[in-house]
Amino acid sequence: MLGKPFRGIWGVFTHLDEAASVVAKLREQGKDYSVLAPCPRHELHQAMGEPLSKIPFLTLVFGGLGLFFGYGFPSWTALDWVLPVSQKPTVSIPAFTIIGFELMVLLGGVGTALSIFALGFIDLRRKRLPNSQQFKAQNRFSNDRFGVIVRCEEGEAAAVESMMREHSVEEVVREF
Repeated sequence: MLGKPFRGIWGVFTHLDEAASVVAKLREQGKDYSVLAPCPRHELHQAMGEPLSKIPFLTLVFGGLGLFFGYGFPSWTALDWVLPVSQKPTVSIPAFTIIGFELMVLLGGVGTALSIFALGFIDLRRKRLPNSQQFKAQNRFSNDRFGVIVRCEEGEAAAVESMMREHSVEEVVREF
């Protein structure tokens, strides 16, 4: 197993601005947190500090790989089975551009989708979510509530809980 079981505190917020304020304070304190929201919100992204993603780099790598194979495979095939046509070159870059472009788009798209699934799975294993029945029964994060999950030890839980209560949290649950 890649990660430890969840130990920490989580809260349910009704208002977006209150959840964003708590997230900004948690980021300033260097806490390990996750945010659950019914839809993407720029306020939460700003409070989280716009974390960098590896996805654009992986898309570039897979697109480059597609371009390499798009030019490489037809060139190798043309050199292996030479079909001389008057004085035209055997390896014709303009003729292979369409194949290179199409494979770049194909491998870039498929590689990006696989990267999103793989990185999401790794992140879920590394940063565990609460496993209690109370959390599993809380289905309002995909409807109308915002969730802030903080991984911390029991000694830090009181400070985190008081910070959440200052920002009108609807419900706070400790899991240790």
